[in-house]
Order: sequence, then C-alpha cells, then structure tokens
Amino acid sequence: MISKIVFFGDSITAASRTILNPLGNGYVSILKELFLADSGLGRIQFVNSGVNGHMVGDLLNRYQADVMDHKPNAVVIKIGINDAYNDFIAGGDRKQIQNYATGLDKLIHNLQAGLPKAQFSLFTPYLISDSNSEIFYLRMSEYCDVVKSLGDKYSIPVLDLQSVFDTAVKQKPAREWAEDQIHPQHDGHALIARAAFTFLKEHPSKS
Repeated sequence: MISKIVFFGDSITAASRTILNPLGNGYVSILKELFLADSGLGRIQFVNSGVNGHMVGDLLNRYQADVMDHKPNAVVIKIGINDAYNDFIAGGDRKQIQNYATGLDKLIHNLQAGLPKAQFSLFTPYLISDSNSEIFYLRMSEYCDVVKSLGDKYSIPVLDLQSVFDTAVKQKPAREWAEDQIHPQHDGHALIARAAFTFLKEHPSKS
C-alpha cells in the first residue's frame, strides 16, 4: 500500500507549485483528490518535486533532497519533454538522446539503490499533436521509446502518456488540450490524473 509518493519531474509535474500550494494546480493535485475519494486506498501523502524547465541532468543533481530525503515508498519519474525540445531545436544531435538515455538510466539506478523497497513508475514524455508525422512528434517518440526500454530493463511499469494524448486528440484538437501542445490546460491535467489513477491502482506499491 502506498503511504507516501513523490512525483519527480519538470513543469508539467510542478504546475505552478509554490510554498503555499505545494502540490501545484495540475495532475498531481487532481490525482490526490481522486485518491482521497476512493475510501479503499487509505491515507497517502503526496509530494510534488517538479521544477520548471528541468531535464534529466537536473534531476540527477537534486534527487537526494527532492526524492530520497522524503523517504517515499513510491516514486513517479516523468522527465524528457525539455530534453526532447532542446534536442529538436538543436537539429537532432544524436548525442542528446544518448545523454538522456544514460542520465535516466543512472537516475533510476541510483534511486532504486537508495530506496530498495520503493515502487517506481515511469511516465513517458509526450507531444499533444494532431499529426503523428509532425517532426517534433517523431523526435518525442524516440524519447518515449527510451523510457519504455528502461522500464523493461529495470522491470518498472510505464504509463504511456503519449498514447493517452494520441487518443485524446481524436475527441478534440491538440491545441484545445494545450495551446503550446505541451503544457496542458485543466482538462489535459485531469486526463493525465485519471490515467495515472488507474495505472497506480493497477501497480500498487511494495509493502
């Protein structure tokens, strides 16, 4: 049973979190409300450790204070959008995705070593797009594949948020979910939260 869960990532996770609003206004806070509404899940402490603009290297620099020191028994890692974006605007240097893969591998290894009893989950990055042939979408898909590959390597369940949004754009256009195709409006955050709720219930924490 999960008793404390840390969400570790970038601005999508942070969602305008502040000292006075530590869970932010996005999927983490919505997800907490979903858990609270389910009487069978017990009391769970949520920690939002998202920081705007961060890439995997930034998470490597702060995982001790922002994950380990909280002593969680569940950790969600969602990182890669900024890595993919910087790769894209730089013209697709293969070294950047290799650095992402190496960095995420090291991050997972270090966290699992430090929290051997915790349950880990990976959420893929995504681009909310009406076309799966969009160049940036294709680049983002490569970063999603890295996450899935590392999930297989470490036997960590992966929530494919790209697939979640690919389905969502069949209901309404991408820019109605997020004007910049990245930072969701409330409905987009609620969509992530609902997918995460189902996913986390299907993958309960180790006791």
